[in-house]
Amino acid sequence: MAFPKLFKAMDQKVLFQKGWNIAKFILAVLLVFFVISKTNIAQIKTITANIAWGWFLLHFFSFVAMTLLKAYQYHLLIGKKTKYKEVLRIVIWQNAISNFISNSAGVASYMAMLKAEQNVKLTRSGVVFLITKFGDLLAISLYLAVSAALVWNQIPLLRWITILLVLGMLLGLAVFLVTVLWRDRFVAAVADILTSLKLNRFSLVSRGIEVLRSLAQEKQAIIFNMLQIGVLMSFIYMTVTMVYTYTSVRMFNVQLGVWPLVYVAALMQLVSFVPVQVLGGLGVTELTSVYLYSFFGLDQSKMSAVMLGWRATFYLMNAFLLIYLPISAFLGKNTKQIDA
Repeated sequence: MAFPKLFKAMDQKVLFQKGWNIAKFILAVLLVFFVISKTNIAQIKTITANIAWGWFLLHFFSFVAMTLLKAYQYHLLIGKKTKYKEVLRIVIWQNAISNFISNSAGVASYMAMLKAEQNVKLTRSGVVFLITKFGDLLAISLYLAVSAALVWNQIPLLRWITILLVLGMLLGLAVFLVTVLWRDRFVAAVADILTSLKLNRFSLVSRGIEVLRSLAQEKQAIIFNMLQIGVLMSFIYMTVTMVYTYTSVRMFNVQLGVWPLVYVAALMQLVSFVPVQVLGGLGVTELTSVYLYSFFGLDQSKMSAVMLGWRATFYLMNAFLLIYLPISAFLGKNTKQIDA
């Protein structure tokens, strides 16, 4: 009698997940059409015809640097057993799947490929991913707090949400540290609360609980050593991300100060954590960016055209990095033949 109930629960979970994915895709399409409605073909042609190619090259190089840095961060945290070039290949796959499908699919591919190709346990890759996100959040919170203080007079309507976001990030960071210090007792309490609220039916929540359990089981000395490496690499990575964001608007000849751009970039990094995105944040990124840039005096119709141009270059750069995959496979095959 238990089996029919089990299968029914599984079917409901699968249907819920499919429905959620369809809803996210529809939302992305609607938001894109809304952004397009705010501009016109003439503006798009003007924007693309006047691209500053020097800034475009800096934008591309910063994008490549971000990929290389994130792969190196994973490589350092996973350990010496994995080769950097193999981790880089997995990160490129992860980015491609995240940006052309969904973030959750990208994370799942990262963990699955590390397990299948590098024999890295899922618990280990999950802990590495969590430590990486801890470092990212710490860097984002610092950039957001500093930039918000410097543009405070220009964001009267965003002050309270900014304060809440910084406090929320600090709370999340505190939960992580408490997990490391209090270990199994704290994770069990969190799991009970989430289960009582029936949030464990979401795959993201259930996977998060499992990762927290894995984190609690690691030795504290190892975790603190990984944290030092992870935080340092995250600050370097986020600094390059700020350069990436700055060049993303300068290549379309948009004039804006550094700190407003850092503020927008920090907020957009937080938006990327929200699990309602598909196709690399299609629609959500464009609409949110246009809204945020309007606080600094930038015309929404012009910025709509800029964001559409940025989206095109974003997909092209992600597609370009995929060239590394066949090159890596070819070089690896030749190396094996020489060794043989």
